[in-house]
Amino acid sequence: MNLYVMRHGTTVWNEKGITQGRTNNRLSKNGIALTEDVAKKLKEVPFDIILSSPLMRTVQTANIINKYHKVKVIKDENLIEINQGIFTGRSKFSLSKEEQILKNERSKKAGMESYQECFERCKKFVEEIKDKYNVQNVLVVTHNCTATFIENVVCNKQVNFCNDEFLRNFNNGEVKKFVI
Repeated sequence: MNLYVMRHGTTVWNEKGITQGRTNNRLSKNGIALTEDVAKKLKEVPFDIILSSPLMRTVQTANIINKYHKVKVIKDENLIEINQGIFTGRSKFSLSKEEQILKNERSKKAGMESYQECFERCKKFVEEIKDKYNVQNVLVVTHNCTATFIENVVCNKQVNFCNDEFLRNFNNGEVKKFVI
């Protein structure tokens, strides 16, 4: 199976450096244009199915890509963005040192999902799609954190959950292909 993993197009909050988490933000004008460019580049790939996070920005991205494919788009909760808790809606540049520490620790007190929890969810997703879909080409539209963990799972990479440097793997609109 060819697994194409894509991060959603850009939103206004991406452009302003605001933490989105599980909010239902739409793509910005730039994000729509970016996604339309990606759709044109992917139009020759014969996708059998598109799996998407249920959040608006990913569904919107999936639907733009699907203009050229007309396949079923399935929303999958395992692809939802990592929960950012109390930091959702906050500018990344406005956090105090104490808040930054709390955010980096992925504190349950702050209502956050841990990297380990998100990784396990992505691992479950990869295992399920291999069993559930007997197809050749799958497009997954998701978020930076989940896309990165899916990449780590399929490439069998070690993850250091104490260092979030590994999370800067997918730019908005970026697609990576894996064979699983």
